[in-house]
Amino acid sequence: MEFKEIIKIIKMNRTVLVIFALVGSLLGTALSFVPGKYRVEGSFFIGRKADVPSTEFFTYEGYYAQQTAQSYTNTAVALLESQDLKKAVLEQMEIPVTDNNVRKLTKSFRISKIGPQVITLTVRNPEENKSEEIFKTLASNFLNMGEKISAESDENISVIPISEFPVKRQEQMPLIPCVMWGFMVGITAAILKISIKEYMK
Repeated sequence: MEFKEIIKIIKMNRTVLVIFALVGSLLGTALSFVPGKYRVEGSFFIGRKADVPSTEFFTYEGYYAQQTAQSYTNTAVALLESQDLKKAVLEQMEIPVTDNNVRKLTKSFRISKIGPQVITLTVRNPEENKSEEIFKTLASNFLNMGEKISAESDENISVIPISEFPVKRQEQMPLIPCVMWGFMVGITAAILKISIKEYMK
């Protein structure tokens, strides 16, 4: 099919293209107002208290304390991702510890290392109360597990919540990308309809 023929077909069916594009854009706009999941987010600081430095000569206790804390941050992330923690969380929430439930719990939260000694725990769930419950249970078990490990290995290491209360909000899809997505879907659907119509001639 030559380019001139394509232009001719588009001109003949421009009304269809406009209608489908408008409908798609409206659907995209409506999609942006659909309530999203609830997100609960909180950060933790991993630190280590430096040993008392000697008054007789210069030491690097502060530097070593910081390096130890940074190394322990990776351990803290691993603790949050461990099966032991997930098991403790499910048991505390009175949910059977099965492969399916462990998988659901794993998908509901994410851990990110946003700094050398700072990690962020994010929980997403369609239900507001459920997202808060999962976050609180994860955080409390994580802190308890961290205290136990510190007591048996290095008592100077501590995990401290940066804020007493986590950040809570409901996610919402951005308007412009949704409209653009709807517009492209509408145009694609229109082209498909026109193509089938031309093919059936």
